[in-house]
Amino acid sequence: MKRVVVSALLATCLAQAATQAAAQTVSNQCFAIGDIAGQVASWRAHKKTKAQALDQAAKYYRDDADRQTFAAIIEKIYAPNAPRMTPDQASMAFTSDCVKARTQQTSAR
Repeated sequence: MKRVVVSALLATCLAQAATQAAAQTVSNQCFAIGDIAGQVASWRAHKKTKAQALDQAAKYYRDDADRQTFAAIIEKIYAPNAPRMTPDQASMAFTSDCVKARTQQTSAR
């Protein structure tokens, strides 16, 4: 009897964790935004066009918020006046900007 109860509780906990993990999007995670920025900077350094970058994002990201986040990163990195950054520089810059924005949002509440 105890094994059945423990198994049921464990299954419930795992199901909740999986549901929460699936519900998270890239757009609300600063570290993920930094990783994406690094990837986009790498694409630009390897001569991938802005259109190719947008196509790549559309292929792999189905969530609208994620696509909008990816498109905004691509727009910033491919902007004519944007500085050329290494993937590490882009990752650090975008992660830092995201954290600052989140901190300002939190303190405004």
